Amino acid sequence: LDVPVAARIRQIEINMERWRWIGDRLGGPPDNAYVFVNLAAFRLVAMRGGLPRLTMRVVVGMTYRRTPVFSDRISYMVLNPFWNVPRRIAVDEILPHVQRNPAWLAANGYEALPANGGAMSEGALDPRAVPWRKYGPDDFPFLIRQLPGPTNALGRVKFMFPNPYAVYMHDTPARGLFTHRVRAFSHGCIRVAKPIRLAAFLLDNPDWTPADVVREIDAGDTRIVRLPRPVPVHITYLTAWVAPGGTLNFRNDVYRRDGPLAAALFPDGA
Repeated sequence: LDVPVAARIRQIEINMERWRWIGDRLGGPPDNAYVFVNLAAFRLVAMRGGLPRLTMRVVVGMTYRRTPVFSDRISYMVLNPFWNVPRRIAVDEILPHVQRNPAWLAANGYEALPANGGAMSEGALDPRAVPWRKYGPDDFPFLIRQLPGPTNALGRVKFMFPNPYAVYMHDTPARGLFTHRVRAFSHGCIRVAKPIRLAAFLLDNPDWTPADVVREIDAGDTRIVRLPRPVPVHITYLTAWVAPGGTLNFRNDVYRRDGPLAAALFPDGA
């Protein structure tokens, strides 16, 4: 409550501009389905036929690895995914462990492959035969990936909408993060609290109930499941909006994006 009315009005104006960027057509045919993620609210809403069918908490990028804002189309899911560790994380966070103890990889469910290929696990290198201490940020010719399973960083399912930011949505074994009020903990991708229900929503098929999704996951195979129709997804950043019931909502500017936008929209401070 300790915010001047003028500041709240300016916050509303800033977010009206953000809505203008999003455009009017959010969903796709035939039933106007789409997924809407508000990074500032740490929340996902799945819409169909003009009604919210599913809502859930999400975990978004840390303040220094912010999740970008963009729109795309979810085209497929991966059940029991491998996690191909981004090079930066592999070098900064995993390599020091392996340099101290090459057995760290297998003990934590990871494997190393040549960076120029080797997509199958049988192409994995013997970590004991690699001179890890000679490698660093400027010379790291390996792909580090985490094997599928309950401790995999992506959980048991990931939702793909190929984009230049290499961002996607996924399950997570770190369920406790969803209990936090401010949920900016990821490296940029979006972790979803109800992945099984989201999978069933996207497939929109009586043969793919949540129980069916769980059954396929429990089979243990890594499987690509293409959606019958790509579903639009909008990754947004709204610190003010009006809920369907007419309630005006405000959220903290966790990424500090309101100030630069206000300066661009109102350069004279008016």
